[in-house]
Amino acid sequence: MSKFFIIAFLGLFLSTTWVAAQEVPSEPQSDSTLTNPVKKKGQKSNEVVADTLSEKEAEEQLLKAAKANGDTVYTYKIITGDLSYLSVCPGTTITVPFATEGPFDADNNFIVHLIDPSGKSIPISLPTKGGPIKAVIPSYKIGGEVYKIQVLSTIPVIKSQEVPIRLLQTPTARIEIIDGTQAVRVMPGHEVQLRVNLQGTAPWSFRLSDSTIVYQTLSNPHYLTVRPKHVQAYSIVGVSNACGSGTTSGEPIINVDDNPEPKLELKEVDKLVRVCSGLPFQVPFSATGKFKAGNRFVVQIADRTGAFKTISSPDTTGYITTQIPNTYKPGDYRLRVMSSAPYLISQTANISIAAPTVATLQRDSLHLPENGTGELSVRFEGGGPWFVMLSDGTYENNIMDSPHKISVKPYNDTNYQISSAGGLCGVGKFSGRARVTVTTPPASITMEKLPQSMVCAGSSIEIPYKTAGRYSSTNRFVVQITDKTGRFVDLPTTVTPTTFTAKVTAAVAPGDTVRAQKIRIISSSPAVSSKEEEIRVIANNKAVGEVSGKAFITGGRSTRITLKFKNGLPPWSFTLSDGTAVNGTFLNPYLITVSPTATTEYTISALKSGCGTGIGTGSAIVTVDK
Repeated sequence: MSKFFIIAFLGLFLSTTWVAAQEVPSEPQSDSTLTNPVKKKGQKSNEVVADTLSEKEAEEQLLKAAKANGDTVYTYKIITGDLSYLSVCPGTTITVPFATEGPFDADNNFIVHLIDPSGKSIPISLPTKGGPIKAVIPSYKIGGEVYKIQVLSTIPVIKSQEVPIRLLQTPTARIEIIDGTQAVRVMPGHEVQLRVNLQGTAPWSFRLSDSTIVYQTLSNPHYLTVRPKHVQAYSIVGVSNACGSGTTSGEPIINVDDNPEPKLELKEVDKLVRVCSGLPFQVPFSATGKFKAGNRFVVQIADRTGAFKTISSPDTTGYITTQIPNTYKPGDYRLRVMSSAPYLISQTANISIAAPTVATLQRDSLHLPENGTGELSVRFEGGGPWFVMLSDGTYENNIMDSPHKISVKPYNDTNYQISSAGGLCGVGKFSGRARVTVTTPPASITMEKLPQSMVCAGSSIEIPYKTAGRYSSTNRFVVQITDKTGRFVDLPTTVTPTTFTAKVTAAVAPGDTVRAQKIRIISSSPAVSSKEEEIRVIANNKAVGEVSGKAFITGGRSTRITLKFKNGLPPWSFTLSDGTAVNGTFLNPYLITVSPTATTEYTISALKSGCGTGIGTGSAIVTVDK
């Protein structure tokens, strides 16, 4: 029997169905059998016109029909191995492992595709019959972006899942002077710092035009110090990383002059906008050119009158550390650097002087109720915004107003002071004390209305309660009840936030049937008691039901028998010997109507009350005269 194959493509080409049927066409044919089926004689009407169904529905119909005909169905899959561990460069050859499911055609080939971030797919391997496949990442692809690898087959056309692969970046390097410029003028032998900005995947290796070579650096930017003897331009002649050579840019020129014109210039002026009096700070400046022997630099400051005064010791370096004298009040000033030989003056920088923080806790006295919240006042001076931390740990920052209110909620009487405070100029000075007293009500226990006025000995009762005031951590609440002598004794008590559950032990039960007793709640620390309430305790836990009565009736008539209950806690529930049952009665005695058809003796077969299972006694006889 000959066979032919029908290939059903899924939406993502992840699997294909192979069905063995009855005929093999000798010439290539279009796939018109799915869209224009020819109904054969005797063929059932469950055929599918594919263009009226979705791909999933068409596949399901095809599989169903194939299985009904007893054909063999195959599922095709290509599963690409994990490549997430790979980090490769553009132009690199990689090996792509994969596994397959299903009998692919003998003329089938597998090809690896690379999918870029935009979704564009290109083949990167030669066709091959099996795996693993060697593929080449195109050299023009840009590293650092997300790419995906996918394996495709030709007969049938199947796609594997997409697996990510990381492409490394080729290097770039730009050289410049440390301040970002491309030219500087210095005297012979003076140092100049160069900065190399690197991009791509570390580590990098590069070579300067003066033959300096740096190997495998991880620093970015990378700094170099040079001392040229004459005018010299520096460039990077080559840079490389794991992905090979990259591109370079920049060519700073160092002009070396035996007698250059001296220049004086402030640097990083933006860092001098606001300074604190009494605290050291640095004034960066650059001094280029040839200064005379014995030259010194000083920092000067001027107020609104314009008179500059020196506020630093003479120095020879480009960073002078100084501080604003405490005699200068907070406000706006001008700052500059001056050299002595020759006499030069830098440009001026506008600065603002801020005073160190002084925080004072106002001498308040607050009286708060229990769980109450109050406010303390803190007055600030000096440069803000400010922060403050009180002695109880209360903390606030980014404070802009003075005086400032701080909320406190002490549990006990508390003496407050400032633990730390400061502002723009760091931690400052702080002082002041405040006292907050807390008024607490005396400890008391309130027993709420009891849910029941009668309880059985040996049972439990829930008692709602409320407390006021404070109790120590060792305090213990107990429910007490009077015993036979009238003395209060402890009951086993379980405490919850809203109720006490107390078990009424048999030891406190009265000798007779019911007795009114007192109940209360006490605490141990402090020792307080609730008001006493009255509760009736039933001594015997078993109810007794007695049946009595004697009657003569004729057939078809009715009569009553009497049940009397003793002990137990109503309501009572009982069942008579004839099956008559009554659930939950408070009547005592209880009359029950009976209509026997023959002479009958009635007894209690089961009895329950609020105190549990009871017993029945006595009987009632009804004689029926026929």
